Amino acid sequence: MDNERKINQLAATQGGVVRTEQALACGMTYSQVRYRVNTGTWIRVFRGVLRVFDMTRARDRLHAAVAALPTATVSHESAAEIHAIPNVQRELAVVSVHTRTTHSFNGVKVHRNHDLDPTHVTHRNGLPVTTVPRTIIDLAAVLTARHMESIIDDLLAAKRLAIGELGDAVDLVSRRGKPGSTLLHEFLAVRSNDPDPTATPLERRGFQVLHEGGLPAPVREYRMPWNEHRRFDAAYPKARLAIEWDSRRWHTQVSAFETDRRRDREAAAHGWRVLRFTWQDVELRPHDVVSTVRKALER
Repeated sequence: MDNERKINQLAATQGGVVRTEQALACGMTYSQVRYRVNTGTWIRVFRGVLRVFDMTRARDRLHAAVAALPTATVSHESAAEIHAIPNVQRELAVVSVHTRTTHSFNGVKVHRNHDLDPTHVTHRNGLPVTTVPRTIIDLAAVLTARHMESIIDDLLAAKRLAIGELGDAVDLVSRRGKPGSTLLHEFLAVRSNDPDPTATPLERRGFQVLHEGGLPAPVREYRMPWNEHRRFDAAYPKARLAIEWDSRRWHTQVSAFETDRRRDREAAAHGWRVLRFTWQDVELRPHDVVSTVRKALER
């Protein structure tokens, strides 16, 4: 009974599976293992790997795959979920293994590769997981360019990823014909020349609207003259005119709304005007944005 309990406890940490040698280490004999397989109590997943009981959660299947497959590393959508990368499908079980190993495991999507550098693997909650830059590289092979741009922009804006960090990872594994390589090289070429690669999609689009509207370029991340620890998204200092890009994603909480309005009142008290624009403004009404800023500058 103690042996059964030990094996069940071990299987619970490995997604419901154990290796034959692990069962033996827990005190089982070969004939006891064979008996459980022959009677259907345990299911042979493949040679040397036994399913003691089913566990239906994706995280359990990941533990099982890592325990059973040589060199298996949590990757792609599953790694994105563990790293809390936004806009990626959840509750999937996805791992990567070396090209020379098996490519099949029940309930788990298995990718094969031969370029997973050790520096691209970290550990989270007892699982080997691809790092954020490497996860981006893997996702680029299975998601669309527009989807990837949204994901990377979010990470850059949140300062959870740096352009140089992603570039180094891409350079390490980039090769002709590797899925996603062209997409990432094109993205890096554009963002590397961006004056503010950490800008949110709204900020980037907003500055583009101002530029295309023939307006002078504002100073980005302008430090408030009365508070050196706070900044405007953009400003025309000589005109004492500030611009704030109000993204719903970053400004949904009541406390954030109150903070923004308090900042506007402080700016007015110091003789500054603050113009706020949303994604709908810059995307659906760009001419109104340009007209509003131009009139404010003329005044």
